[in-house]
Order: sequence, then structure tokens, then C-alpha cells
Amino acid sequence: MAVVEAWLNARLVSAVGLADTTSVGAAVTFPLDKQWVGFLVSTGCSVSMLLIPPFVLASLLVGFRRLTLSRAAITVALAVAMLVTVNQIRLAAVVAAMRMWGFEVGYQRSHVLIGSAISTLGLIAVAIIFLLVVGRSRRPGRQASVR
Repeated sequence: MAVVEAWLNARLVSAVGLADTTSVGAAVTFPLDKQWVGFLVSTGCSVSMLLIPPFVLASLLVGFRRLTLSRAAITVALAVAMLVTVNQIRLAAVVAAMRMWGFEVGYQRSHVLIGSAISTLGLIAVAIIFLLVVGRSRRPGRQASVR
């Protein structure tokens, strides 16, 4: 998964004109101050571990017949797309920070502070949307009657 994420990030960063990046395995590399630098998308930096909760939760809800299989698939697909997008934004922020503040300072600021903020906000948004989609009533206009 990390190799795919590095490839995707290299394409994204190049496409938006942030840096002329390339990927080598799970590493994203780009020129900075007349030398090639980069970072490795490790297991901890990959989105792969974050994909487990939506799959498990959706599976449990299908198993308990609280969610249809098709709705679960749509919800998980949406969560995966959002998590991958958030992680790509976080990785692009690392490149931007390294270009702005230099290799060491840029990596430290972006990986710890900026990256954590992006990840936290993204995870909160994914969780809220996941719960909204899962909790949406099956039939539009259906009202819960209180008696």
C-alpha cells in the first residue's frame, strides 16, 4: 500500500506544480537545494492501518443486519477515498514544508505538527460522514413514531 501511496503522491505533487517529484518504491523524492531528497511512506505514515476500522465496523453492522451489503460497500468506499485523500494532502504538505523551510526543519514541522493537524481533522470528518451515511434512514421521509 505504501508503494501505491508514494506513487500517487509523486503524481499529485508534480501535477499541482509543488515539486518535480518521483517515486522509488515507497519513497517520494524531489530536488531541493541542488540535491535529491525525500521521505519514505512507512507503515506508520501509510493509510493502510486507518482503513481497518471502516471495514470492521461496516462488517459488524452488516452481520447484525443493521446495514445492507450495498450500503456498507458504498460507505466503506467513501471512507477509503476520503482517508486516502487526507493522507495525500498530508504527504503533499510534507513536501511543501520541506521546500519552504528546508529538509530538516520542514520535515519536522510538517510531519509532527502540520501533518498531525491534517490527519486529525481528516479523521474527524471521515468519522462524522461515515456515521451520517450509516445512520441515515433507509426510506426518505420515514419518521420515527414516538408512542
